[in-house]
Amino acid sequence: LRGTEGDSTWQDVLSQSQMDNLLDDPDVRRQCLQIDLGNGLPVPGIVLSFSTTIDAGKNLFGHPLAARDQAFDVSSFATKIFAMGIVLEGYLGMNDPNSNTHVIDTAGGGSPTDPSSVDPRELSGAPYVYLIPVGVDSMRSPPLGDQSKIRSWNVNDVAIPLPFNIGGSEFSTKKLYQSAESLAEPLFGVRKHQAFRPVSDPAYFNMSGEGNAAAIQISQFSNRRLIGRSVWNSQWKIVIPGRTLLNDPKEGLRRFIDTVTDVKLHFITYSYSGN
Repeated sequence: LRGTEGDSTWQDVLSQSQMDNLLDDPDVRRQCLQIDLGNGLPVPGIVLSFSTTIDAGKNLFGHPLAARDQAFDVSSFATKIFAMGIVLEGYLGMNDPNSNTHVIDTAGGGSPTDPSSVDPRELSGAPYVYLIPVGVDSMRSPPLGDQSKIRSWNVNDVAIPLPFNIGGSEFSTKKLYQSAESLAEPLFGVRKHQAFRPVSDPAYFNMSGEGNAAAIQISQFSNRRLIGRSVWNSQWKIVIPGRTLLNDPKEGLRRFIDTVTDVKLHFITYSYSGN
C-alpha cells in the first residue's frame, strides 16, 4: 500500500526476512557462490522468498490480476529467461553501473551529481545480491489447439568436469581403471550462482537505445546466469548479504530496512507458442 501504512508493513516484511546467518539456509548455502568466506563467522543478511506463475487472470506472483499488474500470457507454452535484473528502490548511495556513459543518456536518464553532504542512512555504492531458483520449474506442453498440460521439473544445474590427459598419466599403465578417477573435480558438482549488482531505478533497464547501445544495456544492467530457466518457478530467493552494504553488516541491514521502499524484478524473456 502507498503511504505510511504501507511503508511500515514493508519494513516489517524486511525485518522478518532478516537472518543472523545466511548459512543457516540450506538453499543459500548450496547455491550461492562464496557466500561462506571460510572464516567461520556468521553471514548476516536478508532472504526474500516468493513464487512466480503464468496463469490466466493472475499476476506474476499468483495474485488476482489488478490495475498495473504484470503477467505473462498463457498462449506461450514456454516462457524462459534470457536475462534479468533487480531494482532496489529507495536505496541511498548507490553508484549505478556506468552511470556516466552514453547508455544512460540514450535511455533518457541523467548522470548523478556529486552529493553536497552525506546522508547518515547511505550505504555502499556497489551492493551485490543473489537470485536463486530453489523450487520447481513449470511449463505447459506444446498445444495442438487450445488444450495443454502443465509439466514441472526439478532442475539440477550441475557440471561435468573435464578429465585429465589419461595418456600422459599413470592410468596409461593400468589394465583397468574407472573414468571417474581421472576427473579433476567431483562429478555433477552444483553450479552455484554468483552475486550481481542491482540498480536503484527501473529506468536503467530502458531498452529505447538502438544497435550497440541496446546490447550494452543488456550486458551492463542485467544478469544472464539464469538463461534458459522458466519464468514460472514455485520458489525463488533473493539473498542480500549485509557485508556488501557496509563493513558493519548489521548496521548495513538496519539502514537497508529503513530506506529501501521496494524490490522489483526485471525480466528479459523469450517464448515458444507451439502449435
